[in-house]
Amino acid sequence: METKEINKDEIKINNNLKRKKISDILHLIPTYLSTIILSVVLFGIIIYVLVTGIPHLNFKLLIGDHESHITLIKSESSDANFSYNKGDYFSSRYGIALQDAKAADGESMIQVTYIDENSPLRKASLISEEGSYQIEVDDYIDNIMYLDDDGNYNIVSAKKGAEEVALALDEAAIIESMQCVTVGGGARGSLITTLYLILITLVIAIPIGVIAAIFLVEYAKDGKVKYILTTLIDMTSGIPSIIFGFCGALIFIPFCNGVFNTNGYSILAGAFTMTLILLPTIIKTTSEALLTIPKHYTMASLALGASKTQTIFKVILPNSIPGILTATLLSIGRIIGESAALIFVTGTAIMDDINVTRPSTSLSLHIWSIMNVENPNYGVASAIAIFILIVVLLLSILVKLISKKLNKMAG
Repeated sequence: METKEINKDEIKINNNLKRKKISDILHLIPTYLSTIILSVVLFGIIIYVLVTGIPHLNFKLLIGDHESHITLIKSESSDANFSYNKGDYFSSRYGIALQDAKAADGESMIQVTYIDENSPLRKASLISEEGSYQIEVDDYIDNIMYLDDDGNYNIVSAKKGAEEVALALDEAAIIESMQCVTVGGGARGSLITTLYLILITLVIAIPIGVIAAIFLVEYAKDGKVKYILTTLIDMTSGIPSIIFGFCGALIFIPFCNGVFNTNGYSILAGAFTMTLILLPTIIKTTSEALLTIPKHYTMASLALGASKTQTIFKVILPNSIPGILTATLLSIGRIIGESAALIFVTGTAIMDDINVTRPSTSLSLHIWSIMNVENPNYGVASAIAIFILIVVLLLSILVKLISKKLNKMAG
């Protein structure tokens, strides 16, 4: 009888274990499914951005102006018969070699790959004003209006390709109008704006954040006041950035107008707004770094006769540099990736002539601006996104390395 009872108990236990395993599996299935779906979506987005953006990602995109500049010139052909040995399309009448190219924004253009020293286009005249214009290698050509040997007017566009343009130049006795284009679509202005935002924001936010962290850790006594301050800092870090942008429009734009003589949107207003956004992160990260400093460092410094202020600035802060550096890197990543708040304070106009008292766009806001049009430029947007992702990835790696070092110091 006892054996039968034992067997029944074992069967019950086994059945219960099987039910628990089945229950655990059923509970894990939604987790695995959601993880797989999110991973597929994430990798799909990354792959799309890479495939779309890599063909447009080049050095010219980062250093080129966004606005195109067009110069209208005119010229007459010479009696010389120029020659060229390479494979590009060549006009023997004007001594210029051309190839099909794309602007940074994806528009079809004709690029000059070679021009003879004696080409008449090196002494072309400006149409809209007095003076001359000398076409150089890597210049771009758009529409050409010319007079052929029979006295007929003709027009050829860059959209017809380099071969057609070269043939048209061979027919042109007089070039009545040629558009020489400095190609736009670049992000130089937005890159400079981002650097300005990083510099000005960190210059303001890091000292304030570090001083606030020192006060909370070293001077503020445990109690309701400290609890309220730390709670408010934690709450502030969770506020959507667009709310900060709205506050920046109400507070910092009028402040900058009055103090720095700005006129509405400005990079300065954006930097002040980003300071508000970043202060909670800087204060919390620096506070944690200060708390990791062993207490016997402070006790030893005080025992040697140093004041509390001397101890803080000569002992505690130098040993907290890894944590402060971590806060700085996190802040840089946040500034590069922020767009919602900056719409309200820096504006959405992509500028090439950058001044901290005028509006401009950061790199992330540049993406928003070129996508918020009738014909979004997915290629350039993806290329800038790749650049931002690379920078943020490098910053994240640095943060991990610094955190590891900080943990070793704490140990």
